[in-house]
Amino acid sequence: MNGLQMADETASKKPNRSSRRRAKSRAALIEAARETMSVKGVDATTIADITEAADLGFGTFYNHFKSKDEIVDAAMSDMVERLGDEIDELIAPIDDPFFAQIVAWHQVVSLAVSEPIWGWFVLRSSKTLNMLNEGLMVRFRRDVEKAIQAGDFAVRDIDVVANLVGGGVLSLVNARLSGVIDDAQVLEGLAMLVTHLGITPEKARKLISKPIPSL
Repeated sequence: MNGLQMADETASKKPNRSSRRRAKSRAALIEAARETMSVKGVDATTIADITEAADLGFGTFYNHFKSKDEIVDAAMSDMVERLGDEIDELIAPIDDPFFAQIVAWHQVVSLAVSEPIWGWFVLRSSKTLNMLNEGLMVRFRRDVEKAIQAGDFAVRDIDVVANLVGGGVLSLVNARLSGVIDDAQVLEGLAMLVTHLGITPEKARKLISKPIPSL
């Protein structure tokens, strides 16, 4: 290998190393933001808190994010994606596709009640619906299409059902966090939502009487 080839190879590796370092720093900041906001709350968390938790400087922060709002969005998007992966794992062993959806939706509501950062996200973020559509409802559509092909779900318009279900789950979260409804009423609401997939109300109520697995 001559000197020119070695120089070319070195030059080609540098951007890759730089990109990896940049990606690692960004991931560390997002993880630090998520962990800090989970403890202190979103509103009380400062950029200084995040950089200290990540053991990175302000300059590194501003290389990746323009503001606290921007890293909050990134952290929330990351959390939604993680939740989607965890729910996929949770419902994978469930044979009944109707019950699988109840379990999935119940997990979203339960998490919002038990984790303050999720409660904030649902109640106060203007981007909640878009992020849930990108992170969770894509998976819902996938599952619905699969169940339709298997002859399990009777759905005429997936777009309409996805919007009804997504909006319904967010409404249940909002009502539960506000104290308007209790856990039993959340399950009743989920039973109503699952009827949009082609199951009778009677069968849906039987499903919510079963033990609901959780993460």
